Amino acid sequence: MRTRVLETSAEVASAAADLLAGEVAALPDMALALPTGRTPLPFYDELARRHQAAAIDLRRARAFNIDEVVLPREDPRTCRAFMARHVWERTGLRRELCGIPDAGAADLEAECRRYEDAIATAGGLDLAILGVGTDGHVAYNLPGPITLPTHVVRLPDGLAASLGVPAEAWPLRAITMGLGTIRSARAILVIATGASKATAVRALARGPADPEWPCTFLTSHPDILVLADHAAAAAL
Repeated sequence: MRTRVLETSAEVASAAADLLAGEVAALPDMALALPTGRTPLPFYDELARRHQAAAIDLRRARAFNIDEVVLPREDPRTCRAFMARHVWERTGLRRELCGIPDAGAADLEAECRRYEDAIATAGGLDLAILGVGTDGHVAYNLPGPITLPTHVVRLPDGLAASLGVPAEAWPLRAITMGLGTIRSARAILVIATGASKATAVRALARGPADPEWPCTFLTSHPDILVLADHAAAAAL
């Protein structure tokens, strides 16, 4: 595992965009795994800026979201809504080439299997771009027993509350790409910014694999790079 420490979150976003630009120039139809949330926003903003300047071309790239919450498709709190606002088309990624779990499916377990099949049909993941939670979760692979393929998980009520989901809608579930699927990617890029991520970054950097820190199951991947700002790398 390689770790690169940069001064600010903006520098982290720029370095991540540099890496992706190089990868997609070499493999224009590459398959990506992509996150949502606050951490990758500067990265997506940087991709949008480069797309406008014709400095990156993602039009042939395929992308798969790493998770989706089980809410109505039109709900603005879904990952689908996030991607529509911040990523699809805006960065050059074409919506028709971007997969996301269908949280409205009648059979969620069957939807997990369909999603795994879609990734396999694409030839597997070339690059998984990830954030990491303060508790070490990756996608919605939470501390506790590890499930390897894409699966359904019940989210802690505190996490549901942080997403703005009212208590009457609890328990909130999500579909998440499993750690086995993520680890099968040819390369992994982890973006970590802010002091709240310092303990998780230390666990990721040092290992060993520990179900209480799901990110540690990525430590032994043969091609993993962590881009962290000084605050997130403070415990290294």
